Amino acid sequence: MIPLRPLIAACAALFLPVAAAAQADDAPCPPFEVTGTGPDLVLVPGLGSHPDTWGSVRESLAKDYRLHLVHIAGFAGRPATGDPAAVLENARAEIIRHLDCRKVERAAYAGHSLGGFLGLTLAADHPDRIARVVVVDSLPFFPLIFNPAATPASTAQMAEDTRIGLLALDKESFAQGQRQSAMSLVQGPAFQRAIADWTIASDRATFAAGVHKLMTTDMRLRLAEVRVPVRVIAAANPYAPRTRIEPLYTAAYAGTPDLALSVVDNSYHFVMFDQPEAFEAALRAGLADGG
Repeated sequence: MIPLRPLIAACAALFLPVAAAAQADDAPCPPFEVTGTGPDLVLVPGLGSHPDTWGSVRESLAKDYRLHLVHIAGFAGRPATGDPAAVLENARAEIIRHLDCRKVERAAYAGHSLGGFLGLTLAADHPDRIARVVVVDSLPFFPLIFNPAATPASTAQMAEDTRIGLLALDKESFAQGQRQSAMSLVQGPAFQRAIADWTIASDRATFAAGVHKLMTTDMRLRLAEVRVPVRVIAAANPYAPRTRIEPLYTAAYAGTPDLALSVVDNSYHFVMFDQPEAFEAALRAGLADGG
């Protein structure tokens, strides 16, 4: 679950299509780490996060999968590229380009938070390239977490106000807010510091645009198009108990053709850090053929 508190706290190509296509063909492969041996598995972190999000399972998974560790441009120290407002579109295109560069015809996908949301859009748009999706603690429409009746229209102004507010903060105020927010994202102090540092090192415009996208893009409308298996891992804790999480996620993902939900107790948003053993078991189950 994505907590509410962290949220609060190319025209030239139209005229030069041939040149633009040539530039894309000549572009270098994305700087994603590839490690391990076995079936291909794309791992994507969340909003403002680093590939080290997968650090608790990286070594173990690499024994059974060839891991493609995505680092989204503009997040956690990687320089931003392109229009910040197109952060999700740019990330989707870069993941597909990476698969092309690595000559990967089809891969499994696991994504945390924004990365999980991104996986749903990729599976809908590219079912020939994405074999299955494991979504880690993410809803197909983020504002449902604080308003089950939310719609893109009802959250549009809040989303824009949040984007503008994030951009208006001075560096220290933004950093202080992220350090405070991290306390509701993960339980361990060391992980809290790491997560806050990742966000602070992110490009502010890209980060703010990511928040805006999550608040205004409703993937519930396209879940029927996601024909590959979707396995959702959700976090439950005393502030967001299983009795609330299970019906919330079940309703949000209604209409997904092939869905299974697994809830991990006593965990905040970064399930892989709070409950590493339970998380790995759920992730491996979600990646298995019988998922």
